[in-house]
Amino acid sequence: MAAVAGAALAVPQAAWAHAAFVGASPEPGARTEVAPAEVALSFTEPLNRRLTSVKLVAVASGKRVAATMRTAGASRVLLRPERTLGTGAYRVDWHTVSTEDGHALEGSFSFGVRAAAVGGEHAVEQSPLARGGWLRVVLRGVLYVSALLFVAALLLPRLGGRSPSWLSPPELGDRAVAATARRREAGLVEGLGWLAAAAAVGVTLAEAADAAGSLSPSGLRDYLLSNEAGVARVAVVVLLVAAAAAWRRLPRIAAAAGALALAAIAASGHASSASPRVPSVVNDWLHLLSAAAWLGGIGLLALVWARPLRRGDRSLRLDVARHVLVPFGRVALPAFVLVTVTGLVSLVTQLGHLSALWQTDYGRLLALKVFVVGLIAVASAVHALRLRPRLLAHSGAGFEREDRRHWQLVRAEPVLGLGVVAVVAFLVAFPLPPRQLGEADEARASAPACDPCPLAKPAADELPVAARAGSHLVAAWVRRTPTAVTGTVRVRDIQGRPARVPLRIAQATQSACGPGCWRFRAPPTREALRVALRERGRSYTAALPTRWQASGNARARRLLLAAERSMRRLHSVREVEEVTSGPGSYARTDYRLLAPDRMAYRTSSGNRSVIAGKRQWFRAGAEPWETSEYGSGLAFRTRSWFRWSTYGRSVRLLDVDRRGERRIATLALFDEGTPVWYRLSIDLATKRVLADQMTTEGHFMNARYYAFNKPLTIGVPEARDGG
Repeated sequence: MAAVAGAALAVPQAAWAHAAFVGASPEPGARTEVAPAEVALSFTEPLNRRLTSVKLVAVASGKRVAATMRTAGASRVLLRPERTLGTGAYRVDWHTVSTEDGHALEGSFSFGVRAAAVGGEHAVEQSPLARGGWLRVVLRGVLYVSALLFVAALLLPRLGGRSPSWLSPPELGDRAVAATARRREAGLVEGLGWLAAAAAVGVTLAEAADAAGSLSPSGLRDYLLSNEAGVARVAVVVLLVAAAAAWRRLPRIAAAAGALALAAIAASGHASSASPRVPSVVNDWLHLLSAAAWLGGIGLLALVWARPLRRGDRSLRLDVARHVLVPFGRVALPAFVLVTVTGLVSLVTQLGHLSALWQTDYGRLLALKVFVVGLIAVASAVHALRLRPRLLAHSGAGFEREDRRHWQLVRAEPVLGLGVVAVVAFLVAFPLPPRQLGEADEARASAPACDPCPLAKPAADELPVAARAGSHLVAAWVRRTPTAVTGTVRVRDIQGRPARVPLRIAQATQSACGPGCWRFRAPPTREALRVALRERGRSYTAALPTRWQASGNARARRLLLAAERSMRRLHSVREVEEVTSGPGSYARTDYRLLAPDRMAYRTSSGNRSVIAGKRQWFRAGAEPWETSEYGSGLAFRTRSWFRWSTYGRSVRLLDVDRRGERRIATLALFDEGTPVWYRLSIDLATKRVLADQMTTEGHFMNARYYAFNKPLTIGVPEARDGG
């Protein structure tokens, strides 16, 4: 088992691809002095456009603001108010359906126009019981129980080489009891097949109603026929109906249909939103198949033999133990090993990091599942490997106590198995596993960086840099030779679209290479590239460096990792952050961070917040403090605040210069997937980051770090209010 666990942890991490919220413009909690012409929301994956909805609500009145929604590309939604927004706070409520696994996701955030946002923080609905989720959980539980039992009845005769019946083999001495068990088994298979098919129909309709908001023909079509996950849900129903109808006359075909139904269940769940998708779905399918052979077999044993064994004598119990339980064990043991291996792979890919096992509701449920499976394994080991050999060797004589314990453990296993299935039904109902939440929180979006033209990954001898010009992002991919500085400049507007604005690159020749794209050539003496453009009648200039240590890429990455480690070891630090989306917008935030899990900040608009572990307190101006759960349920850690290497797909060493007694290195970072550019100033003596500059679409930030390891206390508002 230790080797299996190590192998699972060595499996390459899957990237989850559910359509999770990445960000918005205006940003959640932002105050803007100019009313936005439209509100833009970005998600990590393509959306089901027909089932996506966004509404804008005026917080003061609670009334919906008239606005037109449209999609921009596959993963962006734009909401344009019909009238200019007046002064006040506004809330954006959104509902999306993933094209990958069909799960519905909801969230909300607020922003203010010349006023403070109310609430501010972005909230995602993560409860599996939201929107009538208890019904979906119950239906899923019924589907899993009936499907696992039904598929076990179809597969085990072939796996154990005892077709057509493995529960009542001809070796049993009491022929009358065996015949009764055989009839009971046949009746169970019949009922379980049709129950599984009916439960699959119920699950499909309940999830379609949740995603589409109704069971209208158009809603069902958009949910079930517009993506592979929806087609997989239909396939579950069709395959279970086929298996239930064919199991008597065509048992082999029925067994194949039942196994494929489990594959369709895997393809319609969280595994279908992972990348690479096929290995993740296959892993879940093997998990379900092995669970059917192990847990489903245990359940069938209990349903067929529990009553006869309770009423029968010791000779019948020994007969069943010898001719039913022992052959089943030869199938159950490898099935259990496969359940363990595939379950560990799923655990690693779904959690992302071990602490999520106890820090999130999803992780705690997963830990409960592992614990109950462990109890079943222990019970199986005790009765199969210790008690049963002794009973069979001595025909049960003088071992009445062991005989009683043996059958008590056998009867306990299916009860524990029901607990496992109940937990799984809750897990499947979660919109997003913790790994997906973390990736969405860190904006590791796998959607194209710009729509329709993705940004290129720089070559090893290219410098990727960016700066702000008005509300536009100006990015350059720079090459340097002894005779010239050449490259490409791309300009994006506040919505991330190629900008169609007049542009001039000083002291360089330039030519267009598409929307928002220019090629340039400048003399080799140029230290910086100056790009000028006009926006709303005003001129703005972005200055982009063109010199770097071209042979220092490896050193730059080592320095980045060392600086990140140094910052994460700090006991305390303070940060001043200034953010703008362009002319007319500005926000300043003063942060205080105290290891291991406390942070407090105050914004220039008067909002304050204190975070301690899993709790967050927020105060808008003079309003009372409000408390809530921090983020997506994971506890805050100061270590996680410093995450530059996440965006260091390309790292370049721009320069090392001396400022007084300090030698300061400047690094340029770029991640083309988000996309985001960073510039970091690092003290080479302490490996601490003194300042960073972040540039991304519609979001330009400068931060300064100081007061490293200085005395600092952060108290929570409840403690202060209590004196």
